[in-house]
Amino acid sequence: MIIAKRLKGKAIATWLGPTGEAARRAVAGLRDKVNKAPRRLDLYVDIADPWSYLAAQVTDRLVRAYGVDIAVHVITPPASDVDPAPALRARHAVRDAQLLAEYWNVDFAGKKEADPVSLREVGTALVRERPAAEQLQAVLELTGAMWAGDKKQLALLLGKWGTESSMRVPPILNSNYEALRKAGHYQGGMLAYGGEWYWGVDRLGYLEEVLARDTGKPVAGVVEPRAERGAQKLSDKPLTCEMWFSFRSPYSYLALEQIESVLGDVPLTLRPVLPMVARGAQLPSVKRMYIVRDAKREADRLGIPFGEICDPLGTGVDNCIAIAHWANQRGALLPFAKSAMRGIWAEARDMAEYVDLKHVVERAGLPWAEAKEALGREEATKWATANAADLAVISLWGVPSFRCGDFVAWGQDRLPLLADRLRRHRLANPS
Repeated sequence: MIIAKRLKGKAIATWLGPTGEAARRAVAGLRDKVNKAPRRLDLYVDIADPWSYLAAQVTDRLVRAYGVDIAVHVITPPASDVDPAPALRARHAVRDAQLLAEYWNVDFAGKKEADPVSLREVGTALVRERPAAEQLQAVLELTGAMWAGDKKQLALLLGKWGTESSMRVPPILNSNYEALRKAGHYQGGMLAYGGEWYWGVDRLGYLEEVLARDTGKPVAGVVEPRAERGAQKLSDKPLTCEMWFSFRSPYSYLALEQIESVLGDVPLTLRPVLPMVARGAQLPSVKRMYIVRDAKREADRLGIPFGEICDPLGTGVDNCIAIAHWANQRGALLPFAKSAMRGIWAEARDMAEYVDLKHVVERAGLPWAEAKEALGREEATKWATANAADLAVISLWGVPSFRCGDFVAWGQDRLPLLADRLRRHRLANPS
């Protein structure tokens, strides 16, 4: 059984590696040739999604810098099977867009979720057919005014761009969303190019490198942090950082590999939770496949081993949670979590098998005989459930998530923002 899972892990690593990526690009290129269509950027915009507005800003810069074709698809919010907490997601998206705009060179004036009336009005304008370049400008202007809460300006822009009947909005947006799912993704703020997907400002640097290569132009640097980010306190109290993570989350693995260097001398409290599937959420294949490919891309950028995977769902997760609870009582949760995660995501080690579990425990410098006795204890599951409840208190549900002073964020790609806030906090507290 273990040998079979090792072989499966190597097969996954091959699919995720350069060979698989080259094959996907070749298929996309062949499809374009067959269809006699030039390669283009496809931007998927969810009007209610702040990340879509940020992505549209960078898309506009990429189109101007590299002269590529663009298509804009206005879609509905994510379907329920990929969006387990829509109300929390909507609130978090505004908070997260504010953080991103503070760090990256993009603008976001939103203070709360979009007004339903404004959403409906913007929809009536964006379903009107127009050339792609004009549609991109319409998205930027209309959603920019909507997020700024400038109803007077929005009314002027609706007159400028023209509107259609509100009855036309749902069927068009639903049709576009179905096309997105068929193409291989599930939410707005996405850019597709050459058979690959790019979500959010954090990922568009990858896209810019590909565009520069394909067009033969130098990298223009349209996706960069803001130049001026001065001193700013995170808290008046001594800092600590809480990190929520799941053993089944590849992004949690990447975050655990980075967190110590980000925090420096700031104390860390780890809060393991059960996987979202075990908490009642769904994980359809379209979402699962994107996440693992995106995590591989991020791991390669960070120089973190990744790709030989053995899914720990079930007994493997239960074992990890039980030993994590025991290790936490010994003050050794971080080394165990890092060792176990490396086994799951880079070595195809099966956490349901004692031989592999023993290996990751002992690699963390912990005694296997004592760790084995911790397996099956109910208090470990209760601990993980309580950690998830505490995560909901800060209006989050996914992992990895972080709280450090007034900084609250979700995603390993927010660690550079946390590092920057810590730098600014130290500037404000030079002693």
